[in-house]
Amino acid sequence: MINLDDALLKLLSDLEESSPNFTSSLAEVYPITFTINIEGFKKIFISLDHQASSIGFEEENTSQFEIKGSIKDFIKTLSTRKLHKQLITGDAELAVVFFNAVIKLDIDILYLINKNFGDIPALMTKEALNIIFNHERTHQNKEERKIRNRLRKLSIRMDRLEAMRDI
Repeated sequence: MINLDDALLKLLSDLEESSPNFTSSLAEVYPITFTINIEGFKKIFISLDHQASSIGFEEENTSQFEIKGSIKDFIKTLSTRKLHKQLITGDAELAVVFFNAVIKLDIDILYLINKNFGDIPALMTKEALNIIFNHERTHQNKEERKIRNRLRKLSIRMDRLEAMRDI
């Protein structure tokens, strides 16, 4: 069975690696314990501290606040980057401070996906984000297109060389 505490520690370490201000931003709110309650799922109890962080499904009475809502509420919260107070029970001020600290971390999601899942999922995520946020897929400048094409070819060659080295 997966040890959730080890997974949380790995996630925190990856977040620290991908975001330059991770440690200093969350140091303001440590130690913190909270509950995430998504309708139709078990409650998730999270405790974050410098020395020991934990995550689990067993109820803890020490939660400072609870964020409760449907999956739609959570997706809307993450996409708009705004936590509505009606989703919070308990210490709403601490919840908002923590949420704002996490949102402002500037986490490089593509780096994390590339590191943990590989190049193809990272590329697919990048394309999906481009489509979602309506970025132009074609570059107006021909020179820019040529340079991007060369970089893509070099990247493919490097991937092949790394694969051959690993064989």
